Amino acid sequence: MKKGIRRLLLSERGDSSYISSFVYILVVAIMIAFIINVFHIISVKQEMDHISDQLVKQIQLNGGKSNDTDALFNYLAGELSEVSGLTYQVTSSGSTDRIQIGTPFYVSVTGRCYLGGFWKFNLVPINIRAQGAGVSEHYWK
Repeated sequence: MKKGIRRLLLSERGDSSYISSFVYILVVAIMIAFIINVFHIISVKQEMDHISDQLVKQIQLNGGKSNDTDALFNYLAGELSEVSGLTYQVTSSGSTDRIQIGTPFYVSVTGRCYLGGFWKFNLVPINIRAQGAGVSEHYWK
């Protein structure tokens, strides 16, 4: 039995059996699923970069974080249903509610996405972070 399997594996005749064809197709299907999931995670990262850029523009014009910033984030985050725990954080040298003209600030959008497979097994959690920076354009008296 062992010699028969060994002879089959070492055979150089060029023919294939149903089992080896099935294994090849299975490996190719798993690789395609992995590649599709990687491209999905890349597109989620691009969407999160877009969200951080929009938040930076909104904070620049308003001169700080406000209810409008929260509403914009909730609207843009509604598009990303595949990301869990999507949050944003604004940091500045002073108050984030009233950022004076010329003061730099930073926006960080974080979330968690999963590398799964065909049936979204959520096998590997991946933390994704998008960052943006800006300077306030609003003068507070």
